[in-house]
Amino acid sequence: MSSSAIRRSVAPVQLHENNSKGSQQQEQQSPKKMPRSQKPSDADFHTISDTHDDVSFLRLPDVKAVTGLSKTSIYEMIRDKSFPAPVRLGPRAVAWVRSEVRQWALGRVHASRSVA
Repeated sequence: MSSSAIRRSVAPVQLHENNSKGSQQQEQQSPKKMPRSQKPSDADFHTISDTHDDVSFLRLPDVKAVTGLSKTSIYEMIRDKSFPAPVRLGPRAVAWVRSEVRQWALGRVHASRSVA
């Protein structure tokens, strides 16, 4: 076996040993992870969200289905400030807060009933 072949096979082992020592030091310095028994479960998350204002979103097809309005009408009403504006979820995604759309719909029903 040549000396270069030996160096190649030894070097990764030495790197691994160095990395494992470095990672041991990093583990000691980084905060310890919470034991699984103490982590909040999905049930805890739902309980927490139920105690606060529960926010859920509607995407455009759902808003159109709930309101019966077209996309153009929805955006015209947003521009006129007579319909709730969407919330930006990401660089190319928006959604409406379900409770705001519901409140708008209830207002429309109330206005329609009170006029008659």
